Amino acid sequence: MVFTSRSRLTAAALLAVILASGVGGRATAQPAKADKADFKRVSFKTHDGVDLAGTFYPSGGGKKDATVLFLHNFDPKEGGNSHKDDWDKLAATLQKEGYSVLSFDFRGFGESTTVDPNVFLKYPHNRDMVRPGKGDTKRETIDQKNFLPAYYRHLVYDVAAAKAFLERKNDGKEVNASNIIVIGAGQGATVGALWVASECRRRRDTTPMAGPLVPPGPLNDPEAKDIAACVWLGLTPRLGNQDIGNLVKNWTRIAARELKIPMGFVYGKGDTKGDNFAKDCLKNITNGVKGKLDFTGDKAIEDTAATDSKLLARTLGTEKWIVKSYLEPLMEKRSSREWQQRTTRDWRYFYVFPAPGSSNPLAGKRILGKQVTEEVPIVPLQVFFPSSN
Repeated sequence: MVFTSRSRLTAAALLAVILASGVGGRATAQPAKADKADFKRVSFKTHDGVDLAGTFYPSGGGKKDATVLFLHNFDPKEGGNSHKDDWDKLAATLQKEGYSVLSFDFRGFGESTTVDPNVFLKYPHNRDMVRPGKGDTKRETIDQKNFLPAYYRHLVYDVAAAKAFLERKNDGKEVNASNIIVIGAGQGATVGALWVASECRRRRDTTPMAGPLVPPGPLNDPEAKDIAACVWLGLTPRLGNQDIGNLVKNWTRIAARELKIPMGFVYGKGDTKGDNFAKDCLKNITNGVKGKLDFTGDKAIEDTAATDSKLLARTLGTEKWIVKSYLEPLMEKRSSREWQQRTTRDWRYFYVFPAPGSSNPLAGKRILGKQVTEEVPIVPLQVFFPSSN
């Protein structure tokens, strides 16, 4: 299915990007204040001790009762951050339309360079796959230039931390975490596809305040029920320098086919690789499906071979398509899911993986994701990267 665009115009709020000097001389980008854009700088921690720097845009009047989570593109050589290209402009436009927005820098990128070494170094993936920075004898910082190739998959922990941050905002009644829209670009979209697939397997144990040795009780529906839609800008089969295309196709299939999460694949019409991979993912999702998967399809942006967040360039019309032609009718059809108190620290969560050949989604393997009192679940990467076992 190829989406078509509407002719209605959107009033875009302009938000410029400025560069500021970061700690230790690292150049970082930050949003500039615009007349009708309101934002605040925020930070939150991952389960393994990384401080993530982000920007939160409160809802512009609450008209949409939904929150958009941005996942910026990145590259091992070129870097990346949450303010590159026109991310801030898109955030301002979405805010004006009534959405709240959270963007953040992935670990080792932009301003997300500080770690708590007492926590960080407890984890083998951090000790073994992140080389110490020059002169950083205390291991208090992290830089993507020092990542080994297999480390990039661990960036999914950052998305899990962002969701936990939104759940805390939810309990403060600043957002409704029951309606989350994910917009990812490039390799950020790849990490996003992994995280969404993991949310399809994550369920809350309904046993109140269960201790570590208490067997799991009845489990709630998958946490992915809170994901209203995903928009992938130039989704790529690469993560770091590794080709994981078959895994990405499987992750998007789990979300879009099994749980019917709407998924829009956006690419430049002149980007042959992006075009082919989007169509491969869609074919993998839709083959054998009876009926229509609403709002799942591809969108070619005319007259460009741009990739990842470069597709947000204001001359291309991608922002208008996302906001007006895709999200507006999608949210009208979905309607708002009712706000629910989360109190995430009070519950255990399990990842449940269906047994082969079983029609019972709860009959398979269960992996503990989070204990009571913990804030952020740990995504079981060994299941999503089976060849690495």
